[in-house]
Amino acid sequence: MSDGNSDVYIIIPTFNEGKRLEQVVKSIQQAGFSNIVVIDDGSTDDSVAAIAYLKPIILQHLVNRGAGAATETGLNYCRDIVKAETVVMIDADTQHDAADIIKLLEEHRKQQADITIGNRFLLENVEIPAKTVLFNQVANIVTGIFAGERVHDSQSGFKVFNHKALQSIIIEQDKYEHCSEILIKAHEHKLKVIDVPITVYYPEEIKGKGQHFLNGVKTFINLLHAALFKN
Repeated sequence: MSDGNSDVYIIIPTFNEGKRLEQVVKSIQQAGFSNIVVIDDGSTDDSVAAIAYLKPIILQHLVNRGAGAATETGLNYCRDIVKAETVVMIDADTQHDAADIIKLLEEHRKQQADITIGNRFLLENVEIPAKTVLFNQVANIVTGIFAGERVHDSQSGFKVFNHKALQSIIIEQDKYEHCSEILIKAHEHKLKVIDVPITVYYPEEIKGKGQHFLNGVKTFINLLHAALFKN
């Protein structure tokens, strides 16, 4: 790993991802990154035990708390324990290309961004399930209303935080709405957010995972509650 990336920590929230988790960790190591933090969100399969030989840092929730809670556990470790300068968040389901981490970091540094979003919708000829496209469009509108500005891929799980963003944003939403929460808080803290196109893959076995309409309704309600009753 190059000196320029020695302070980069990659965090991977995971829940019952089977062999996919091992593939993701291996691909990140092959891309040249060794500071890998896996947050086991109460998995009941052997996916996390199976990666022990790869020697990532493993943090564990005793029960499944949700993607937001797992992400914050990883961010908190990077924030308070290792004092990381740069953190990359990536999903554990193989939909992202670990090689894109390098591209995200290059643009993140070049544009002096606080947060860089891996945008799934900027490249042409990318096959994304229709329900994912629809949910993201709705989530973009809802997030934009609360953030006070237009957003483009509010539900992307592939992001880069610099030290300022890491210190400024504390995730309070345990479930999927944490993605919107990050962008809303970024706006509140006047952080610079940029979008960078990424490659994305949706193997058949993961097309049924993730967000759906009911999650979208819950996300809106939780965001509304947080906005009305914060402080």
